[in-house]
Amino acid sequence: MDTEKTEIQKLYDKIPSMECLEGCHECCDNHIQFAPEEGERCGGFPYTSRECPYLDENGRCTVHQKRPFVCRIYGNSEIMPCPHGCKGDKTLTAEETMALVREYLRLKKEQEESVNKKDK
Repeated sequence: MDTEKTEIQKLYDKIPSMECLEGCHECCDNHIQFAPEEGERCGGFPYTSRECPYLDENGRCTVHQKRPFVCRIYGNSEIMPCPHGCKGDKTLTAEETMALVREYLRLKKEQEESVNKKDK
């Protein structure tokens, strides 16, 4: 098994760790972007509504250890605070957040272009 981290997984390491408060799934009620590798890691992405399909009947994430970038950064940033008070070890500044978002979007685009080339 390949244990080398991908570039997106290395990006995750720059996001403070955080555990949500019991019953909070605020970030799961938004349109969630997945890079191709994130979708594969979660077993596909059948997202068809505003609520993430990976929530169980109690509102807990069933893919928490494999969750995508947006789920990791939400609540850890001063520009994406959790309205229920979930906070990480550290709060990212707006500048730190935007740098991570730009890097994520670059990596996501690269992966999507790679997938599109394979499909042709």
